[in-house]
Amino acid sequence: MDIKKYFSSPKVAGWLRSKTLVRALIGVGIAAAVLVVFLAGVSVGYHKAAFSFRMGDNYYRAFGEGGRGRPMGWGQLPDELPGAHGAAGRIIKVDLPTFLLEGPDRIEKTVLIKDDTVIRRFRDTLAPADLKADDYAVVIGSPNDQAQIEAKFIRLMPPPPDDRSDRQVR
Repeated sequence: MDIKKYFSSPKVAGWLRSKTLVRALIGVGIAAAVLVVFLAGVSVGYHKAAFSFRMGDNYYRAFGEGGRGRPMGWGQLPDELPGAHGAAGRIIKVDLPTFLLEGPDRIEKTVLIKDDTVIRRFRDTLAPADLKADDYAVVIGSPNDQAQIEAKFIRLMPPPPDDRSDRQVR
């Protein structure tokens, strides 16, 4: 049977020109588009919730315990609040592309150096290979879901002054 002859027959041609069929096809198309948009929203929502969940698990490892083991906001003094978007302290281990930074609160933070991270000492721009243990650094970045600080900017600083005024000399 010839396909051209079949579709040009009066019975089939009339059925194809029917307003009911056109409306049904438009309805199916709209339903398919709504379904695709809904599934895209579900996918984006799932990924955002998964990131939030993983970051919540790792937040205190990345930015220290807010209040030394107490839940966030319970009995915290202003100087006990964790740094929200960075860290400062002494580099204790360099294992590129990451390094460990020990803050004044003696909490270690893992810093991830990315390709676009800027590293400076005074006005000099440095390479990640120039970082070494016992350097003092200030890191500005954002947390990731592996409890690391993704560094945007790292400033190497001179060591802090050794304050011995409150100690007795023996």
